[in-house]
This record gives sequence, C-alpha cells and structure tokens, in this order.
Amino acid sequence: MVDTFRSSTSLASITGPHDNDNGSPTSTGSNLEAEHEHVFRPIESRALTRVTEHEAYELMVKGFSPNYRGNPDLDRNRSAAIPPESNCSLFITGLAPTLTTHELLAGVRDVGRIYATHINAPEPDRGHNTCAAKVVFFERAAAERFYDHYAPTGFAVRTQPTHIGRVVWNRIRSAELDVGGRKSRVLVISGPPGIVNERALRAYFATKIQYQVDEVVPHQASAGEDRALIEFRFGSYRCQAESARMALAREFKEFGVFCEFGESTLPCPLAHC
Repeated sequence: MVDTFRSSTSLASITGPHDNDNGSPTSTGSNLEAEHEHVFRPIESRALTRVTEHEAYELMVKGFSPNYRGNPDLDRNRSAAIPPESNCSLFITGLAPTLTTHELLAGVRDVGRIYATHINAPEPDRGHNTCAAKVVFFERAAAERFYDHYAPTGFAVRTQPTHIGRVVWNRIRSAELDVGGRKSRVLVISGPPGIVNERALRAYFATKIQYQVDEVVPHQASAGEDRALIEFRFGSYRCQAESARMALAREFKEFGVFCEFGESTLPCPLAHC
C-alpha cells in the first residue's frame, strides 16, 4: 500500500512498519532523539557553535543575548513594538541541565495555548550550567496566569524538582496572536495507515522543518475504517505545527490525509495548550 504514495519528498522511501497503531504507550520527544540521526533545531536557528566576540557584540546591539541562537534578522524574532503589559513571552532560568521539550511542556498545563518554546542548553565554559527556556503564549491572559503562578515560587518540572527556575518577562517581547482562536502546537492527523503512522510522519517532517516533539499520541480510528488517527504535539506552533500542517495539506490531501489543530474534546483535556 505504501508504494502507491509518491510526493515531492518520496514518503514511500521513508515509511516503515507503523508504530503505536494499537494504542500502545505514547512516545515523547526524548524517544525521537534516541531513534533518529536528525538533529532537530528551531527553524531559522543557527548551529550551536560558539559565537565570536564580534557576533556577541552584534547580537547585543540588536537587543539580543549573546547566547541567542535564532536568526536576529527575522521580524518574528525581534522584540515587538508593544508596551510591557502586552508582552506574551516569558523566560525561565536555572532549569535542569538535561531538560527536554516534553518535560518543559508537561509542566505548562491548565494555562493556555502555547505559541512557541525554546530551550537554551547549558554552556559550562561560559559559566551556564543549567538550561534556560523561553515560553511564548498566544494570549496575554495565559502569559499572566503562568507568571502569577510561578514568579513568586519558581518553576520546576515534575521529573527534576530540585532545579527551581526563575520566571521573568522576556525582554524580547511578543505580541498577542490569534486571540480567541483555535491555532495550536497540536495537530490531529488522520489518513491511510501507510502514511499516518508515527515513524513515517517523523521522517517526513524532518525533510520539511526543524522541530521538537512533546509527544505523539495514537488514537483509535472509527470502527470499520482503514484509517489511522494520530495526535502530534510539537514543541511550538510557530514554524513547526503551522508548517507541518501546510506541508501535509499541500502534498497529501489527495491521498485522503486530513490535518486539524488539536481540540479540547480529545482525551487530553488541554491538548491544545
């Protein structure tokens, strides 16, 4: 069946026996890094090489930290021209040095839809022995809920509770987007099992975007249908879920693949967060 599918990226050449089609345990982003050679970085990011003194100076002139790994020349990476009270971006320092995207997002529940996340790895040679993380919400109200809850006491992930991070407003500001909308970092994908399976989707997305995975959750398709249903939770909506959805719609709609943003009616009560 897989051999009948051909796209510009030749999905058939990267599909294998599909995983988790019988409701087996959810896989997380940490599984991905162990199973695949691909190194997933946020799209439009720089490789994790030590910046020169001149590069660090140029970043600071533009208002970025010398440790910033994104592309400072992209409009969406620059600080929005908004007042502080409209900022939707927070920064957390002092997190566990082995922090994963899944661990970070597992601690950000019951708050609101997340637009983007990014984890800065430790840099011991620069005196940074812990991780830092950026969390950007779609809406200011959600960002305030997170700040009000964790700024007084600190933020820690459940798996590494001894590392308590300090929560502050990010000086690189982000404005509200899609207020009251349904866009999210979660995609619900349905279609033929030869295409809609975890292994094939991971490999396909790797040919299109740089991304992080929170977790991948298989769901039971309707009885009597030869279709698969998967909930794919990316680390970010920005440049990840949004780009993956566009790619699937462009290349696989004719094969019966459908993709929607996650809804609160799915088994995870806050799947869209």
